[in-house]
Amino acid sequence: MEGEKLIEKLPLSSSWLEDIVDVLLKRPNGEGEIDSIVAALMRTDRDIGAEAESTVTRTINNYCRNSGDAEKKAKHEIFERLAPGCYRLLNYPSRPDLIEIQNIRFDDYAYQKAWELFYKSAAKDERWAAASKRKKLEAFSRSLLSNERLRDFLKACGSEPPEII
Repeated sequence: MEGEKLIEKLPLSSSWLEDIVDVLLKRPNGEGEIDSIVAALMRTDRDIGAEAESTVTRTINNYCRNSGDAEKKAKHEIFERLAPGCYRLLNYPSRPDLIEIQNIRFDDYAYQKAWELFYKSAAKDERWAAASKRKKLEAFSRSLLSNERLRDFLKACGSEPPEII
């Protein structure tokens, strides 16, 4: 099975960054004002909390090439500031690869624990440190398909392992 298909089967947690990117991918030219991004997020399942505007602004500014913060340079440039409170997705209409720049987290507790067990074991291999996060997730996915102990662990925790195809 192709690596991307394997990763898509995993219950990875969606981050604010991913949700913001999703909103801007649906907007003309990948552009949007903070208030319209927050309004779009309010129509999703995300719990946006009381400080949604500041959270969205902070998240965008962490990945903005010209956020106006002269002391802080974005390590990964995903957005561009067009005007106060208005931003554009730099690679619109393409989706940026967010896997490599974020922590790997799972919505499902059992998957998170299985990932931690797998990671601890796989880290003993010297090639692990040099592998991309995408390659690590692919290896984890393949292991979930073939490793009976991991599959049994997921089942014991009440989670369904991915289907073997």
